Amino acid sequence: MDKGYILVVEDDPLQRKLIKENLEQEGHTVFECASGKEASEIIADQPIDIVIVDYKLNGETGIDVIQKVLEQNPLITPIVVTAYGNVENAVEALKKGAYDYIVKPIDFKKFLMVIERAQERQKLKKEVSLLRSSLEDKFSTKNFIFSSDEMNEVALLTAKASKTEATVLLSGETGTGKDLVAKTIHYSSTRKNRPYLAVNIPSLPETLVESELFGSEKGAFTGAHERKIGKFEAASGGTLYLDEIGDLPPQIQVKLLRFLQEREFYRLGSSQPIKSDVRIIAATNRDLEKMMKEEIFRADLYYRLNVIPIHVPPLRKRKQDVPPLVDHFIQKYSEKEGKKIEGISSEAMNMLVQYKFPGNIRELENVIERAVVFCETGTITSTDLPVFLREKKEEDLMDSDLTLTRKVQRLEMLEIKRALQENNGIKSRAARALGITERMLSYKIKSYNLTSKSKL
Repeated sequence: MDKGYILVVEDDPLQRKLIKENLEQEGHTVFECASGKEASEIIADQPIDIVIVDYKLNGETGIDVIQKVLEQNPLITPIVVTAYGNVENAVEALKKGAYDYIVKPIDFKKFLMVIERAQERQKLKKEVSLLRSSLEDKFSTKNFIFSSDEMNEVALLTAKASKTEATVLLSGETGTGKDLVAKTIHYSSTRKNRPYLAVNIPSLPETLVESELFGSEKGAFTGAHERKIGKFEAASGGTLYLDEIGDLPPQIQVKLLRFLQEREFYRLGSSQPIKSDVRIIAATNRDLEKMMKEEIFRADLYYRLNVIPIHVPPLRKRKQDVPPLVDHFIQKYSEKEGKKIEGISSEAMNMLVQYKFPGNIRELENVIERAVVFCETGTITSTDLPVFLREKKEEDLMDSDLTLTRKVQRLEMLEIKRALQENNGIKSRAARALGITERMLSYKIKSYNLTSKSKL
C-alpha cells in the first residue's frame, strides 16, 4: 500500500517525536505541530491524508481540532490519542468524526494496524469523492447537447429545479432523455451526496410494487421471510426517480399521495408510520391530463406531482439538435471502438436529419454506434447507416408537405441513384435498367446535380 501523508498534533514534544519516528520508519511522510492553528496551516499547504490528534492539548481539545480539520478538508481521516481511563473521551471523539482512537501508553504494533486501516478508509473516501465529482460533472446542464430553443428551455428549467426541493414531473416520449434530466437535477442539487434511486414502475409486477416502494415486514405476504427496506426509506435524504408514473396502480397512487402530503408512509404489514426526507421526481410518456379526466390517474396526485413540470420534446420536433448529437456520438463510439472517424458525409447527415426517429435520442445513439462499427474510412457515409433509414427515406418522399411535382422529382432522383449504385456507376447499364436512353439519364444526372457514383 502507498504510504500516506500524516500530521501529528501533540503538545508534548517527546511524545510527538516518538510517534513521528515510528511512522517514518514505516515510510510515511510525517508533519508535526502542537496546536490546532498550526495544524490548519499545514493542512492548507500539504496533501494530508491522516491526522493524529492528542485528546488533551494546551488550551483546546482534540475534538475541537478534529472538527476544524474536517471543516477544512472532509476527506482527511482523524485518529484521536487519549490517556488510559479516558476512553469515554475517545468515544465522544468518534461521534464527532474521528475514525478511531489510540490509548496511551501507545502500543505501536496496534497503532500501525490502526494507521493501515485508516489508509484503506482514506483510499475508499477518495474513490467515492472522485466518483461523486465525476457524476456531478457528467450530469450537469453544461453537458446537455443541443442547439434548439426547445432544449434551451429544458436546460433552464432543469437548472431552476435543481435549486429547489419541489417535486418535478417530467413528460415526453420514450428515449428523449428524461432520466438524464432527473439525474442532472439530483447531482446539481444540495442532495447530490445522498442516494439517487430509480424505479421503473412497469418493470415491477403489480403485486410487488407496494413492497418495492414502501418496504414490507416479515410475514406481510407469502414469501416475505424477512423485513424489506423500500425505495422511499433507502433514498432518504436523496432523490427517488419514479419512471413511468402513469403505470402506477390505483391503490399505490393513494399511498404516494399520502407520502407527498404527510412525508410519511407505512411498510406493508406494519401500522408504524415512517418519516422519510426524499425528493420525488416522476416521469411519464403518457398523457396524464387525459388519464386524469378518464379517472385512470388521480387528479389530486397529478397536481401534487406537477409542481415543476418539464416537457422534453421528441427529436423530430427539434431537428437542429441532430447534428450536434451525431458529432457527440461519433466521438464517443470512435473512442470506444478505437477508430479515427472525423465526421459524417452531408448526405448521411441529411438522411439522419430527415428521419423522424420514433425512438428519439436513444435510437439515434444506436444508429451512430452501428455506423461507427461498420465505417471503414475516416467519414461515416450513407452506406454505413442501417438499411431501414434508406427505406424510410423513400417513404418520406411522400411527405404531405411536398407538392406533387417535388414528390415525383425526389422519387425520380432516388431511382436514378439506386440504378447507378446497382450498376457500379455505368450509365449505359443504369439507363437500360431505368428504361430510358443514356442521353436522357445524363441530362437528369446533371439536372439533379448527381454523379455516376452517387449513393443512396
